[in-house]
Amino acid sequence: MDTFTLDPRCWRIGRIFGRNPLLRRTDRIEALVMLVALVLSLIAIPVAAAVGIAVYEVRDSRFTQEGRDRHTVVATVLETETEGARSTVVHARWPAAAGERTGPLQLTTQAKVGDRIEVWVDKDSNPVAPPTPTWHAAGDAYGATLAALLFVALTMTSFVTGVRSRLDRERHAQWERELRCLEEDGGRTNQR
Repeated sequence: MDTFTLDPRCWRIGRIFGRNPLLRRTDRIEALVMLVALVLSLIAIPVAAAVGIAVYEVRDSRFTQEGRDRHTVVATVLETETEGARSTVVHARWPAAAGERTGPLQLTTQAKVGDRIEVWVDKDSNPVAPPTPTWHAAGDAYGATLAALLFVALTMTSFVTGVRSRLDRERHAQWERELRCLEEDGGRTNQR
């Protein structure tokens, strides 16, 4: 029967301060590196959340401003310039604050001369893309948060892996020296 004990001395972190004579300096360093990586990873969670909040606030205000500055007007198609598989370029006329404006417009639908189409314009009556929906700010913030957490996770993984690799080489070198020493002494560890 296996028993479960909750003894901090058995935890990997306990190797840092443990008094076990079998623990070497490399074991203590490895445990310390793991502790540092764990603490930095935990600290990264609220930092990544703050990054996500900042991205959300910036994007939300920008998308809201786009919604305020852009509006639709009805334009009349004057002539069709080119037609492609997915878009049509037309020359159109639309109302503006200082009279009427004319110019080329790229449409996603087919249009004929005389058709009336809705066009998004900015406050200066220049044609623009439709405003970005404000819910995109949440997606951008979520992506920024995940990117920050992924960056920290990859950095900590690389750090721990690099240190462990170096410590493993050190351990193997120590074992080789001790095995050679044991072999030279005829299998004895103490001299009499």
